[in-house]
Amino acid sequence: MGRLVRIFCIVGVIGLVLYSLASPSWAQVDKIRVGVMYSMTGAGSAIGKIQLDGAKLAVKEINDQGGLMFKGKKVKVEAVIRDDESKPDVAVRRFRELIQDEKITAFVGCTFAHVSKALNEQAQAGQVLFMPTNGIPESIFFKKEKAPYTLNVLGATEGIGRISADYVAKTYKPKHVMLFLPDYAYGRDAGAGAHKIFKNYPGIKVSETWTPVGTPDFTSYIIKIEEAKPDVVMMGHWGNDGINVLKQVYEMRLGKKTKLFFNWIINVFAVGIPPEALEGVTCQMLWYHDMSGFKDPVTVNASKKLTEMWRKEYGEPPDPYAMMGYFGMVEVLRGIRLANSLEPAKIYKAIMDNPVFESVKGSAKWRVDGRPLYRFSSFIVEGKGPKERKDMKWDFARVVDSYEGEEFLLPLKETGWE
Repeated sequence: MGRLVRIFCIVGVIGLVLYSLASPSWAQVDKIRVGVMYSMTGAGSAIGKIQLDGAKLAVKEINDQGGLMFKGKKVKVEAVIRDDESKPDVAVRRFRELIQDEKITAFVGCTFAHVSKALNEQAQAGQVLFMPTNGIPESIFFKKEKAPYTLNVLGATEGIGRISADYVAKTYKPKHVMLFLPDYAYGRDAGAGAHKIFKNYPGIKVSETWTPVGTPDFTSYIIKIEEAKPDVVMMGHWGNDGINVLKQVYEMRLGKKTKLFFNWIINVFAVGIPPEALEGVTCQMLWYHDMSGFKDPVTVNASKKLTEMWRKEYGEPPDPYAMMGYFGMVEVLRGIRLANSLEPAKIYKAIMDNPVFESVKGSAKWRVDGRPLYRFSSFIVEGKGPKERKDMKWDFARVVDSYEGEEFLLPLKETGWE
């Protein structure tokens, strides 16, 4: 009997050793592999391709330094890249392939919000650290919906509406605000966020004008807005709609009759807006590549360093969403280094135990709901006209202010964390 027990013990020990050697924490790691997937084809490709540039640049930066410090030595990092084709079903299939076939335990990606939502559901089992770097639905941050190891460096679309409304209310002190927004998920989320804040300002009348996606002629909508005589028009169109609406607003001289505030603009479509149409328009940006003259020298220097590195690699400055692709990868690799492990739970814990990181938006700190609070939630810029631009394409704005409040993030109590 004793001999049989000894045999079982020996077999058990051997099994444990073999299991340990096969696990991410104990296996000899010659390369750290991180899954990366953006919309490189399809409707999201204009943004997806530059988001990928950001993630790849973060990997290159680490590898140029010899690799990531891991288990006492520097190990090269490999981005295992896939294209979600701007489709949730494709994204889900390739996400599963990355986990099951490629044995990926950390992931950076996502261009569209509905893709992020679909992949967050796939990550519920806890088999991967999931880092979407795009704007995602606010519900993902709720305790009942968030996958155990989901992190997001950007935030929620509803937050754009909240900080826009808070800034407009405090800065311009209007009596009447017109929300001029596109009638689809992004616009509705931004509108809901704005209404949440304006409830705190009962003296402000809030009106709405909604336009279908792909509207070729905004004339009737602009006339309606003129007749309402608002003090501020909060605009929020994207892509070609954003370009077209600003062109037509300029042609109809709406900016001469009311204050124009564009709630969220990025390089991808800002460069397509005629300089004269963007001139003098106040816009909110996640970040801008030229922070010259901004009040915080640390942020100015960090932005300059990233922009110079980006121009050297890609020949153009980084878009704000591309920048988030970079920092999403940087944070995942920081977590792996701190955890000294490829296990999702340990990477996540390492980040949460060391929540402060530096960015081009100032110091940031991860919250328990998986998103960071940046010192500067956003930056306020004014569009430059043709005479003021040193570069007709990329020198399209100047930074004039910032938003430092916490309205970009919902209180933890509202999302079930407190």
